[in-house]
Amino acid sequence: MIFKTEFDEERKTCEKLTHIEEEISDPTLIEIDRLFGAADVLSIKYAQKHYNKVRNISIIAPLIVFLFLLYDEAELHLLIFAVLLLIIILYLIYRKANNENVHDKYLEYRVLAESLRVQYFISKAGIKENVKNILPWLTKIRIPLVKNVLSEIPTETNKKEPIINCWIRDQMKYHDEAHKRASAQKKRNDRYEKISLIATIFFYAITLGFEVWMMHSSPFDPVTANWIRAALKIGVGTSSAITIFLANYYGKMSLSSKIDEHLRMHWLYNTVEYEIMERKEEDEELIMHLAREFLIENAIWYSHQKKNKPDFAVE
Repeated sequence: MIFKTEFDEERKTCEKLTHIEEEISDPTLIEIDRLFGAADVLSIKYAQKHYNKVRNISIIAPLIVFLFLLYDEAELHLLIFAVLLLIIILYLIYRKANNENVHDKYLEYRVLAESLRVQYFISKAGIKENVKNILPWLTKIRIPLVKNVLSEIPTETNKKEPIINCWIRDQMKYHDEAHKRASAQKKRNDRYEKISLIATIFFYAITLGFEVWMMHSSPFDPVTANWIRAALKIGVGTSSAITIFLANYYGKMSLSSKIDEHLRMHWLYNTVEYEIMERKEEDEELIMHLAREFLIENAIWYSHQKKNKPDFAVE
């Protein structure tokens, strides 16, 4: 759980902030955008750290399995020291990620940034409501940082401005493109997992065929046969480990959930755009409906991603 004092300290370290829009003139919107920029930069920073940790763990773990198989089956006994070293490195990576609170900061700063985005646009639309009053219950109890930051910001602007282009259409375009990227990545990842699974089945089939052959004709002397068995065991064990950890690594990305979330958000923005065009006005009821739905989706995203913390495990 991240507290506001920690956020205030960390945002001082942000050298360059991102912006919701360029050339903002209203003082209220400038303040909201400044807070958004800090939360966005910090979330991106910790997201990168999180995925680096997941990637490193997913690479080192099957390497440990491979080296242990060489130690055990090929009788390369000195490799046990390499195995021990990699286990220590794996533990240090896992502990460092936990000590830095990388995963929680990535998620909580992201939820904060998106909540500030909502506040920015409803304030720009001339609505004086503070987003803290419409936060989902999950966000209120699990991420108090969001409510604490929102409680201290102004919401009233000097004039009402249209938001259909800068919020609705812009976000609809973003989610459409993000949905395509996530779908393409999932297809690529599924292909890698399929290749790894086929390799595992292949090694099992070769091993079975070899043992059947040995039972009927015994073409190799015992020493050669044992070396072949050791090589096959290494192949089976390594390909199995790679299959498991590919599934683990890409599972941490929650690509299926991301695809569904981007699709739902695109539909939401598309529906609101249609309603605005039908009514020929951006009325407060419709904009607040969009804000509430957006915040609910934000809470759902947080709930899904919370399960994807790096694991310390060697299969």
